Amino acid sequence: MLNRKTKYFLNLKIYPNKSLTFLSLIVFFLVFFLTTAFASLYFVFIGAWPVSLFLLIDFILVYYAFSKYKVKSRMYDRIILKNKLLVINVNKDGEKIKKEIEPTWLRLKIYSDRRKQYLSIISKGKSVKVGEFLNVKELSDLAKIIKEALIKREQHLTFNS
Repeated sequence: MLNRKTKYFLNLKIYPNKSLTFLSLIVFFLVFFLTTAFASLYFVFIGAWPVSLFLLIDFILVYYAFSKYKVKSRMYDRIILKNKLLVINVNKDGEKIKKEIEPTWLRLKIYSDRRKQYLSIISKGKSVKVGEFLNVKELSDLAKIIKEALIKREQHLTFNS
């Protein structure tokens, strides 16, 4: 039900899928570091010290991959529907792009090819990409949620005006 104080018909914050929490990431790196360190010491003691270099390179590559993962997981999209539709896209650098759209003649279109997929919100020639980090099923669910909120908005404006 619509809260009379806030007048939000929709207020979503969409994040990329994350497989690890911060705590599980710390536990993973602690276990991985200890395993790598003990294995490296073992190979140094038996005289096969070049193996330790490869284990160090392996640890550095895994650390680099997870640091890229952390940076990419900072991005999100926010969709707010009141009288107007406000879409806020936050990229991986933290830069915010805000776009306000008139929701009366709104179209939702899911775009998908091999490399990228997103939900395009189109109104009066303006188009906004949302959910570039979601899969097609999640984009379809998002489109349904937005449609339901638009219907609630129209009903509220029609019957409460």
